Amino acid sequence: MLAQEPFERLGQRSMMNGDFSSAANYFEKAYSADNSNMNVLYLMGYSAYHANNYRKSISAFDKLISFKPDESIAYYYRGKAKMNLCQQIKDLNSSDKEPLLLGAIKDFTTGISLTPADMKFYQNRGLAYQEYGIYKSQKINGVYNKNAVISAANSSIADFKKVLNENSGRKDILNQIERSKQIIVDISR
Repeated sequence: MLAQEPFERLGQRSMMNGDFSSAANYFEKAYSADNSNMNVLYLMGYSAYHANNYRKSISAFDKLISFKPDESIAYYYRGKAKMNLCQQIKDLNSSDKEPLLLGAIKDFTTGISLTPADMKFYQNRGLAYQEYGIYKSQKINGVYNKNAVISAANSSIADFKKVLNENSGRKDILNQIERSKQIIVDISR
């Protein structure tokens, strides 16, 4: 335990200074010294996420979820990391895009099952469905699927409406609903 404490403190100090990359590295060292410290594992994933190291973040949250499958915040950040990693992939033919998008949807769905009143899960699942619909609308062999596009867009609209029901003043959510409706119009032409 003593060997881990300095790394954890250094990681926390780095986080406070906004140096998430160093923080993630310190928390990784702290976790290596004591792999029973779930707080350090969470902080490692959180710091890696904020350092834009999404693969490392996903890996940390994979481990955390394997130990604590009811930790809803881990599903949130893992889903967000998958979405952000997907957006970094520029190759539309990449075989990584679909599993990342479907994985994000699954993570947000699990988060909803654990904390059904937390609207950030619905909002982000709506965005993930929307991105999946856009992805499946690409006129690329093996990707394009009109039915999947319509289903994903309708699912995103349902999630956005759930958020809007909780806070009717969200213009950003109204814009997302319109965007998803436009995806359906475009694919139906």
